[in-house]
Amino acid sequence: MAQAYNRLSPEFRQRLHGLKAVHSGVEQVHNSLNNSGIARRDPITTEHPVVRTHPVTREKALFVNPQFTRYIVGYKKEESAYLLKFLYDHIALSQDLQARVRWLPGTVVVWDIMLSLTGLMANDAHLARITPQAERPYEDSI
Repeated sequence: MAQAYNRLSPEFRQRLHGLKAVHSGVEQVHNSLNNSGIARRDPITTEHPVVRTHPVTREKALFVNPQFTRYIVGYKKEESAYLLKFLYDHIALSQDLQARVRWLPGTVVVWDIMLSLTGLMANDAHLARITPQAERPYEDSI
């Protein structure tokens, strides 16, 4: 997500700074419960910056994703949808920013979740996810 951010024009990046987006896990929890699953987290909605700062490297990165990001705070519905679609397409269509793994027995993959957007393309992989707790996404001033 850092490289996706860096590929935007300086002027466009400037416009993204300071924007907040609402992220929601409500639908994910409800879908899990409706499919006889368990709720792994509380169904919450929260605001996060559209551009986040990595707490160690200080890199800027886009912090939006179609699974959780619902809308840009302060924008009209159609403006928010347009901007988010642009950012989602920018990320999804930049295939050279993507890593694809051919899962074999014993395969181990590690990535920095603070700068990554993940997705599973196959259903036969077993994943163990380790994520930092108590770290809230933030954006340093430029």
